[in-house]
Amino acid sequence: MSLMVSKLTRRLLALLGAISLSACAGSGGPSQAEREARAAEANALAAQLAAVAVPPPKPGEVRVRLVFGEAADLDLYVTDPRQETVYFANSPSRSGGRLERDVRCGEPPPRIETIEFAAAAPGRYRVGVDFPPEVCSEVKGAVGFVVVFESHAERQETRLAIRPGEFLPIVLEVDLR
Repeated sequence: MSLMVSKLTRRLLALLGAISLSACAGSGGPSQAEREARAAEANALAAQLAAVAVPPPKPGEVRVRLVFGEAADLDLYVTDPRQETVYFANSPSRSGGRLERDVRCGEPPPRIETIEFAAAAPGRYRVGVDFPPEVCSEVKGAVGFVVVFESHAERQETRLAIRPGEFLPIVLEVDLR
């Protein structure tokens, strides 16, 4: 199996990221200091993810991980090629997707949610992230996060930010062949 991310998808993801970061800072866009802080936060989150030793996915498997900081409760959503979405309220799915860990407010780092497919079907996978406003009320601003989509053959990663009450339905879109 191989992963294919179209140029259009990458452009849309870059645009979504820019819009998300711009919305976090107000109409003028993020300042240089805010951009540097976001980059540092993303690098720290990626380092947390890398520090957690997990074996690489076996042939036919897919693993999607969401790592985030602060005292937030972000939710990971993965829609498979059969249009079924795996998340905290639908796990395991009919297609075999399973949420391995649902991180909640107050849990210590590393704060990583994981969805795995033991026998992943070929086709398009869409990864979304939600930040419900009614939980973790002490978080007022944007929270950075990193999403990693892994198969036996390849790895795709995106780094964005999300605000309380925001749902990003497609932060990463991958065609698995």
